[in-house]
Amino acid sequence: MTKKAEDKVRRGMMANIRKNLISGVLIAVPFVVSLLIIQWLFRAMAGLLQPIVGRVLPMLAKFVITTPVPDVYQRIAVATISVILLVLLLYFVGAIGQFVIGRRFISIGEKLFMQIPIVRTIYGSSKQVVKAMSLPDRSVFKSVVLVDFPRPGLKAVGFLTGFITDPEGKKYCKIFIPATPNPTTGFFELVPEEETFATNISIEDGFKMIISGGVVAPDTFNYIKQDRS
Repeated sequence: MTKKAEDKVRRGMMANIRKNLISGVLIAVPFVVSLLIIQWLFRAMAGLLQPIVGRVLPMLAKFVITTPVPDVYQRIAVATISVILLVLLLYFVGAIGQFVIGRRFISIGEKLFMQIPIVRTIYGSSKQVVKAMSLPDRSVFKSVVLVDFPRPGLKAVGFLTGFITDPEGKKYCKIFIPATPNPTTGFFELVPEEETFATNISIEDGFKMIISGGVVAPDTFNYIKQDRS
């Protein structure tokens, strides 16, 4: 193998490693942040409940047994109650967030978070990735397509959501063109079917391309103009 070929292989390997690392970060960050927050809440609740359970449990035990309650039972009681309260807290936060007043409080809290430089970066990125990966409407995306946007000659990645026909029988594709790096916003376009390009890119890979700004993308892909006239 020539030196030029070795350099090409080495660059390809490095690019593949970098792509996989970035893809792993995009997937792992929101889950890690969520776990850290849940762990912090659990420890905070356990810390508040420890002295209460330490007093109440021995008092209740006097009515049943005469021997002191082992510390391990107290720790189990604290952990169990903390998990139950944490689940209830998350449930009520989600329920309150569905109402206008709750949304306003959440919006105020987000604005406060966004004022802190490091927290702003972590929270903003995590929120965008979580939304993109958990969009309930993502299941309606039929395929990844290319369209001329915002002008002819420039190709944009879009998601096909369905078809619509005008009174003259002309068929249009309903296409959502997400913004980068926040795919929860974007543009909705009605594009003539013959002006769209079908691709072999999966929905998951399409989201990764959008979120990463194209850093995480397949090396090659195929596309075909959907000309059915």
